[in-house]
Amino acid sequence: MFEPIAAGAVANAFLDAQDQEPNEASFPRIDPMKLQKLLFYAQGWWLALKQKGPLFREEIYAWPWGPVIPHIYQEFKRFGRNQIVGARATELVKTGPGPFAYTVRTPDPPDDEVKSFLFDVWQAHKPYSGVQLSNATHEPGEPWTIVKEKYGSLDDKPLIPNDLIKEVFKGKLIH
Repeated sequence: MFEPIAAGAVANAFLDAQDQEPNEASFPRIDPMKLQKLLFYAQGWWLALKQKGPLFREEIYAWPWGPVIPHIYQEFKRFGRNQIVGARATELVKTGPGPFAYTVRTPDPPDDEVKSFLFDVWQAHKPYSGVQLSNATHEPGEPWTIVKEKYGSLDDKPLIPNDLIKEVFKGKLIH
């Protein structure tokens, strides 16, 4: 049984993939918006293609600029619209029974199967900027758009259910 990993581990895998590219100028670099959309597409394709449940534990929410994982947003928002450089996602881990027994660490990297899958997602989406990927999430019939139409306003930043993401991405496989 597959145990979902940390969204930060997926984010770090994309940042690592970018850093391993030989020609830096050949594609738009990862900024916070592009990272959020890469995470969304990774979760969507994983749910559609694998029969293992979600790729990562964290939920995705419908924010005004598209699908967002809030703690990843908080971690990288300092980069604004600029490329994420020299930073990796972290996670808070409980280390003992006390109320302050926590530590911040870099999440464990994905296993080889997940790395291979993420590499494929990276190859498919790296040519696009964060704005282009965000615009794609706003197309009719996309999970973000369906949630926006249901709620009318995204002021409360509602959840985009994994079941909805899976259903929409499975539909893309047929076309």
